[in-house]
Amino acid sequence: MSEDQEERFWCRSCGIVTEPSETSGPDEPLCPRCGEELVAYESLERSEKPQYRLYEWQQEMHESGRIGPSPGGAANELGCHRSMIDKLVDMKVLEKSVYDKDGFFIVFISRRSIEKAKENKKNTGKWTESGED
Repeated sequence: MSEDQEERFWCRSCGIVTEPSETSGPDEPLCPRCGEELVAYESLERSEKPQYRLYEWQQEMHESGRIGPSPGGAANELGCHRSMIDKLVDMKVLEKSVYDKDGFFIVFISRRSIEKAKENKKNTGKWTESGED
Protein backbone atom coordinates (compact mmCIF):
# COMPACT_ATOMS: atom_id res chain seq x y z
CA MET A 1 0.00 0.00 0.00
CA SER A 2 1.33 3.42 -0.93
CA GLU A 3 1.75 6.26 1.54
CA ASP A 4 -1.17 8.09 -0.13
CA GLN A 5 -3.49 5.13 0.41
CA GLU A 6 -2.88 5.40 4.16
CA GLU A 7 -3.96 9.07 4.19
CA ARG A 8 -6.65 9.03 1.54
CA PHE A 9 -10.04 7.37 1.53
CA TRP A 10 -12.57 6.19 -1.02
CA CYS A 11 -16.08 7.52 -1.36
CA ARG A 12 -18.32 4.69 -2.51
CA SER A 13 -20.95 7.23 -3.55
CA CYS A 14 -18.77 9.57 -5.69
CA GLY A 15 -16.09 7.06 -6.64
CA ILE A 16 -13.31 9.47 -5.70
CA VAL A 17 -10.15 8.90 -3.73
CA THR A 18 -9.78 11.85 -1.40
CA GLU A 19 -8.84 13.22 1.96
CA PRO A 20 -11.72 13.69 4.41
CA SER A 21 -13.64 16.93 4.58
CA GLU A 22 -12.16 19.45 7.01
CA THR A 23 -15.44 19.34 8.94
CA SER A 24 -15.13 15.57 9.47
CA GLY A 25 -14.44 14.11 12.84
CA PRO A 26 -11.44 11.77 13.19
CA ASP A 27 -13.70 8.74 13.67
CA GLU A 28 -16.13 9.62 10.88
CA PRO A 29 -14.31 10.83 7.74
CA LEU A 30 -16.76 12.44 5.33
CA CYS A 31 -16.48 13.05 1.60
CA PRO A 32 -15.86 16.71 0.80
CA ARG A 33 -17.96 16.38 -2.37
CA CYS A 34 -21.13 14.56 -1.26
CA GLY A 35 -20.88 14.32 2.53
CA GLU A 36 -21.12 10.51 2.61
CA GLU A 37 -18.84 8.50 4.89
CA LEU A 38 -15.43 7.66 3.43
CA VAL A 39 -13.82 4.24 3.65
CA ALA A 40 -10.13 3.69 4.43
CA TYR A 41 -8.24 1.55 1.91
CA GLU A 42 -7.61 -1.22 4.44
CA SER A 43 -11.37 -1.38 5.18
CA LEU A 44 -12.42 -1.82 1.55
CA GLU A 45 -13.87 -5.10 0.38
CA ARG A 46 -11.40 -7.16 -1.62
CA SER A 47 -13.48 -6.55 -4.77
CA GLU A 48 -13.40 -2.75 -4.22
CA LYS A 49 -9.61 -2.39 -4.00
CA PRO A 50 -9.00 -2.68 -7.77
CA GLN A 51 -11.57 0.08 -8.37
CA TYR A 52 -9.90 2.24 -5.73
CA ARG A 53 -6.51 1.82 -7.42
CA LEU A 54 -8.00 2.65 -10.83
CA TYR A 55 -9.73 5.79 -9.52
CA GLU A 56 -6.55 6.80 -7.73
CA TRP A 57 -4.56 6.45 -10.97
CA GLN A 58 -7.15 8.44 -12.94
CA GLN A 59 -7.00 11.22 -10.37
CA GLU A 60 -3.19 11.23 -10.58
CA MET A 61 -3.45 11.55 -14.36
CA HIS A 62 -5.88 14.43 -14.00
CA GLU A 63 -3.82 16.24 -11.35
CA SER A 64 -0.59 15.86 -13.34
CA GLY A 65 -2.13 17.06 -16.60
CA ARG A 66 -1.71 13.71 -18.31
CA ILE A 67 -5.43 13.01 -18.76
CA GLY A 68 -6.82 13.06 -22.26
CA PRO A 69 -8.57 10.99 -24.89
CA SER A 70 -7.79 7.48 -26.02
CA PRO A 71 -5.34 7.07 -28.91
CA GLY A 72 -8.31 6.81 -31.29
CA GLY A 73 -9.78 9.99 -29.87
CA ALA A 74 -6.41 11.72 -30.21
CA ALA A 75 -6.21 10.63 -33.87
CA ASN A 76 -9.66 12.07 -34.46
CA GLU A 77 -8.70 15.38 -32.82
CA LEU A 78 -5.47 15.65 -34.78
CA GLY A 79 -7.06 14.53 -38.03
CA CYS A 80 -4.53 11.76 -38.61
CA HIS A 81 -4.52 7.98 -38.80
CA ARG A 82 -4.42 6.00 -35.58
CA SER A 83 -1.01 4.58 -36.53
CA MET A 84 0.40 8.13 -36.54
CA ILE A 85 -0.44 8.43 -32.83
CA ASP A 86 1.93 5.54 -32.04
CA LYS A 87 4.65 7.16 -34.15
CA LEU A 88 4.16 10.50 -32.37
CA VAL A 89 4.33 8.76 -28.99
CA ASP A 90 7.58 7.03 -30.05
CA MET A 91 8.95 10.42 -31.16
CA LYS A 92 8.01 11.89 -27.75
CA VAL A 93 5.64 14.38 -29.38
CA LEU A 94 2.64 12.89 -27.57
CA GLU A 95 2.49 11.73 -23.93
CA LYS A 96 0.94 8.31 -23.43
CA SER A 97 -0.17 6.93 -20.06
CA VAL A 98 -1.22 3.31 -19.63
CA TYR A 99 -3.04 1.57 -16.79
CA ASP A 100 -2.86 -2.21 -17.13
CA LYS A 101 -3.72 -3.72 -13.75
CA ASP A 102 -6.46 -5.67 -12.03
CA GLY A 103 -8.19 -6.48 -15.33
CA PHE A 104 -8.39 -2.83 -16.42
CA PHE A 105 -6.59 -1.55 -19.53
CA ILE A 106 -6.82 2.18 -20.16
CA VAL A 107 -4.68 4.40 -22.38
CA PHE A 108 -4.67 8.20 -22.35
CA ILE A 109 -2.90 10.63 -24.66
CA SER A 110 -2.42 13.83 -22.68
CA ARG A 111 -4.53 16.78 -23.69
CA ARG A 112 -1.52 19.11 -23.31
CA SER A 113 0.59 17.10 -25.75
CA ILE A 114 -2.26 17.05 -28.29
CA GLU A 115 -2.56 20.83 -28.03
CA LYS A 116 1.21 21.18 -28.47
CA ALA A 117 1.14 18.93 -31.56
CA LYS A 118 -1.69 21.05 -33.03
CA GLU A 119 0.31 24.21 -32.36
CA ASN A 120 3.41 22.67 -33.97
CA LYS A 121 1.41 21.62 -37.04
CA LYS A 122 -0.01 25.13 -37.36
CA ASN A 123 3.40 26.83 -36.96
CA THR A 124 5.73 24.44 -38.82
CA GLY A 125 3.44 22.29 -40.95
CA LYS A 126 4.68 19.22 -39.03
CA TRP A 127 3.78 17.62 -35.72
CA THR A 128 7.17 18.35 -34.18
CA GLU A 129 8.37 21.68 -32.86
CA SER A 130 11.42 21.54 -35.14
CA GLY A 131 9.25 20.90 -38.18
CA GLU A 132 10.77 17.46 -38.77
CA ASP A 133 8.61 14.32 -38.90
